[in-house]
Amino acid sequence: MSKTPAQRARKHGPNAATAAGGPSSTGAAGRSGSQGQQPEGNPNLIVIAGIGASVFLLGYSFLLALPGFQDLAGGLAMPDTLVGGYSTEYVQQVRTAFGADGAGQYNFWHKTADTIFPLLFALSWMLLIGTQVRRGLLRWFYWAPVLLYVIADLGENLAIDAALATDPVGSAALASFLTVAKSVLFVLSLAAGALAVFRKRRATPRQTTGAGRG
Repeated sequence: MSKTPAQRARKHGPNAATAAGGPSSTGAAGRSGSQGQQPEGNPNLIVIAGIGASVFLLGYSFLLALPGFQDLAGGLAMPDTLVGGYSTEYVQQVRTAFGADGAGQYNFWHKTADTIFPLLFALSWMLLIGTQVRRGLLRWFYWAPVLLYVIADLGENLAIDAALATDPVGSAALASFLTVAKSVLFVLSLAAGALAVFRKRRATPRQTTGAGRG
């Protein structure tokens, strides 16, 4: 006659029931397994939240802030949006239309929303790439345009504000170069993230097929 768990516990100790494959050991294994899998979804949630916030800031800038500055400047487009570059004479026209108050508001936008956006976008995009590409030189290759974009965008803000700080304005050559570079690097950053995701999804079916054959 088989012994009950209580009888086994009295004879062999309290661990006898769990050692025999009792429900407590199974439940503990299940809980530990589920806890081990839970953190895997956290990077994806951070990426989604970061990209969502970046899209919100980008929409705010291009739908509200920049059109407002353009109206304040008498219809002149803001230097940040001129992806083909601009001259010092054009920046002087903007400064004249702005006045000191308008230039100050433009400077404040550069220091707030237009500083937060590139930093937030870069962190989110680099994390996205990091979840798709293994560590090594290849990951840094994908990260490079994102890092350079942040440097160019923040540098552009400083250069534009420095040019607009005085009337007549200072040279806009550096600001114009950084605006062009920022625009190109932003497109390359988007392409790098898309390519990283595409490579990961393309490689996954191959790995699954190879495992099935083995």
